[in-house]
Amino acid sequence: MGQGDELSRRSKALSADEQARRLVSQVLVLGHKKSDLGAHTRDLITSLGTARNYQQCLKDFLEWRLAAGVGVDAVACRLEIENYLSVEGKRWRQKTLDQHRQALALVFCVTLPVFDADIPTFVDGRAYSHSEVVSIAARQCPRHSLSTHFVFHSGVRAVEMYELREVHELARTADRPWRDDLFAGFAEGELFSTTGKGGLVRLVWVPSALAYALRNVRLDEPREVIDRGINRNYVFDVGGGQNLSESFTQASKRALGYSLGIHGLRHAYVQRRLETLLGLKFAVIDALEIVSQNKGHMRPEITLAYTPRRDDHGA
Repeated sequence: MGQGDELSRRSKALSADEQARRLVSQVLVLGHKKSDLGAHTRDLITSLGTARNYQQCLKDFLEWRLAAGVGVDAVACRLEIENYLSVEGKRWRQKTLDQHRQALALVFCVTLPVFDADIPTFVDGRAYSHSEVVSIAARQCPRHSLSTHFVFHSGVRAVEMYELREVHELARTADRPWRDDLFAGFAEGELFSTTGKGGLVRLVWVPSALAYALRNVRLDEPREVIDRGINRNYVFDVGGGQNLSESFTQASKRALGYSLGIHGLRHAYVQRRLETLLGLKFAVIDALEIVSQNKGHMRPEITLAYTPRRDDHGA
C-alpha cells in the first residue's frame, strides 16, 4: 500500500469515527433517571459506558460501508443494515451480534430481526477460590491488593471501587424495590455505598477487617481519575477500573499461570452468596433476586450466567 492509500485509509477511518460519535450524541441523554424519562428510555442512551460501546458498533458499520464505497453520511436503510448483520455477524458471538443490532436499531430508528450467531458461545466457570485470590493479591501493590480482596468479598465491579462512599455520604437509590433481607446470612461486617451502571446507588457488605483497612486509606480530599474516558472522583486510596483490572490479570498470570479476569471475582461472590442463601432455606427465586440486587443487576435471570462451576477450581 502506498503512502497516499494509507493516508486515505486513515482519513476514512477518522471520518467513520467522527460520524459514529455524532450519531450516538444525538440519542445520548445524561444526568436523568430512567424513571424520569419514562417510555422514552428505550429510545435513548443514558450512560457513557453504553454510548462508548454503541459508538464502536456504529464505527464498525460505517467502516464496512466505506469499504463498499458508500459514504459514512449516506442514508442507511433497513435492508442494508440487515445485510450487514447477516454477513458480518458470521464472525461474532451472540453477545457481540446482539449489541451491534441494538446499537444500529436505536441510532437509525429501525426495527431489526434477531440474528443467531454462527459462532457458539461457551459458558465456562470463571469463579476464583479464596486461596487463589490470596495468592493473586500477594503479587499486587497494596492499593490493588486491598481492592482485589474487597471485590471478592463484596461483589462490586472494578470501576465501582472508585465510587465507594460511606453510607451516610451516598444514599441508596430510593425508587427501586429493594428487599429487606439483602444481607441475610452475612457474618460480622459493615456496609458501604457505591454507584454502579446507570447511576444505581446500592449498599455493599464487607467483613469488618476490610472495612477497617479501607477507612485507613481515606484521602483528605477527593481525587480525580479518568477511567475509560470517564472522569471519576474517589475518596479512598484504592485501585479501580481499568488499572485494577490490568493489575489483577497480570498478578493472576504470575500466581496461577493464567487469568480468568477480575470479573471472575464477581462469579465467585455470586456462587458463595447463593450457597449461603440456599443453606438458609431461601427459595431459589428469592435467592436469585437477592443476589441480583446485591450485585446491582436488579434482574434475577442475569445471575444465572454467574453460576457455572470451574472443572479445575482451586482449593
